[in-house]
Amino acid sequence: MNRPWELHLDAAADPAYNMAKDAYLLQRAQAEGTASLRLYGWERLTLSVGRSQRVEREVDLAACRRAGVPLVRRITGGRAVLHGSDLTYAVAAPTALPPFDGGILPIYRTLSGVFVALLRELGCEPEVKAYTGRQRVALADPICFATPSAFEILVGGRKLLGSAQRLLPKAFLQHGSLPLAPQWALLARLFRHADARALRDQMTDLQTVGVLPAGGDDAAVREALVRAFGAVLGMDLRPAAWRAEDEAAVRALRADYAPEAPPSPVAARDGRNGSDHAPASRPE
Repeated sequence: MNRPWELHLDAAADPAYNMAKDAYLLQRAQAEGTASLRLYGWERLTLSVGRSQRVEREVDLAACRRAGVPLVRRITGGRAVLHGSDLTYAVAAPTALPPFDGGILPIYRTLSGVFVALLRELGCEPEVKAYTGRQRVALADPICFATPSAFEILVGGRKLLGSAQRLLPKAFLQHGSLPLAPQWALLARLFRHADARALRDQMTDLQTVGVLPAGGDDAAVREALVRAFGAVLGMDLRPAAWRAEDEAAVRALRADYAPEAPPSPVAARDGRNGSDHAPASRPE
């Protein structure tokens, strides 16, 4: 691919702003044929849920309020993801642009190759495990990192990347989360029927696998991920600024992604790292 890609290396932002920006990149890809890669963080711990996910049945909203963790609904499908101690990525591009012209599963497979290359550069030994649609349905869980994807990336037998996708007639958005620190204990507290020990055995993060020290900065991971996109997909990535008209359009979309659970003052004390919460053997 030799056409230029916009590269947005964004600072941490609030939940509605982050989701509005991803939605806007998808709109531009659909209307203008723009191709974009965005890397970003979150100002606070946030639970993002799939656009059709049944929150009331699965998420303990009272526990979310006590922990000061708001919910934001994504434009994409998939299961719940905890943000605030992760690096989040978004890819939005026209579906006519190779190698993204084959449909949903080929796009997942293509982007999985980028993260395999990233993890190898970081010193990990990733494994890609394919699951059939029937297997994914049988193993489905409200939590993304407890649910297998079509092309699962594992390190040490545990899931290290969670992604979701939205496909339009002329464009797609895939965004996802690479955990930097342990999240399983807090996730177990936020879901009605979660098993903390099972989550600990199903998911992992860059701190646990030895890539980042506790509280480490993700700058080197961001740089390595940009290199991986360029090397694997041949992207001509060019840093891009958000124009005034872009920011105005994003602000107009923010109301569509207002948090679904009000935060509490506890959030200010808890910090952004999910591992700050004591491990729980069962959900609250």
